[in-house]
Amino acid sequence: MQVSATLDKVTTSALSPLSATDRAAVIKAVSADDNGRKVPVSRQARQIQVLSKWAQAADVSKQLSQTDQTERSIRQAYQALENLKRQLNSPAYSKLSAEQQQTAQQQLQQLEQKLQKPAAGINADLALTGPGPAPVKASLSHSIDLLTERRQTEQVQILLGRSGGAVSLVLEAGQTAEQNLHTMQQAFSRQQISVGINQQQQLYFSAEARDARKLQEPWLITGQGVRVAAGNPVSVKLQPADSSLAQLGKAAATADNVQAYQQQIQQAQQQLKDALAKVQAQRAALQAQLAAIQQSQGSNAELNALSEQLQLGMQGGSKSAVSVVMSQANITRSLVEFGLG
Repeated sequence: MQVSATLDKVTTSALSPLSATDRAAVIKAVSADDNGRKVPVSRQARQIQVLSKWAQAADVSKQLSQTDQTERSIRQAYQALENLKRQLNSPAYSKLSAEQQQTAQQQLQQLEQKLQKPAAGINADLALTGPGPAPVKASLSHSIDLLTERRQTEQVQILLGRSGGAVSLVLEAGQTAEQNLHTMQQAFSRQQISVGINQQQQLYFSAEARDARKLQEPWLITGQGVRVAAGNPVSVKLQPADSSLAQLGKAAATADNVQAYQQQIQQAQQQLKDALAKVQAQRAALQAQLAAIQQSQGSNAELNALSEQLQLGMQGGSKSAVSVVMSQANITRSLVEFGLG
């Protein structure tokens, strides 16, 4: 159906969240009244804007529902770690028994499996998940130590597989592990790669999915005999990095004592607290956005008048995005009935 230039401008912005089919259905429904008479363009534009606001409200409501699910996942994970910590009721400075190690590893594996579900909103690294692909993480073999302090300066050249990327490091003599890590973080950031260390003090690298190739293909590393053998480049294949929960499970077997392991659990719990603070900030922003939409929405009377027209315009039987939007937004009883078909 053709729409006038005036209405087309409103339609393009107001109905952009909807599919092409649903946009056409809305336009058709508001273009004529019950008697088949053409509705003035100004009224059509008003009606479309009202529907658009409900679509926006439904979208924000859906995001709020997702933040609620994420918060539940975070709280459940925190409580699971708290329960594990309480089970370690041995004397503080004693080693974990074989039974305690096995219990910790089993419970952490179960928790990791729960957080692998897409709806969890948080992953086994205890980080919030987004709509896009998760970042790729990989660790460097223990056979190449770029962290430990050395007495000699060394220049290290790294070719990142066949991606065309390259990193040059100058690790100065006498630099601490922390300083060496900072040097690497600066150098790798130019390749959009983050560098960190895990609980086993092992280097790991992280990149967004678009740069995954840089971590998935073998690196060619050239050194001067201090950390990397001089001469021909050394080919090194990075390994998939353990998640934070998997690292915590392995740490149960190597922890010096119960108290040290409980502190590692507390560090994981702090990660969950940080994630919870981010989720709560997201919720506050979404609630403010929803309130602003609701304050500017059109009258329910106008929406009630639209419901029968919309139903006639969408008799195909499919539960379209428009009907779902209106039912989710709890517009009015009549519109909810329409949304449910």
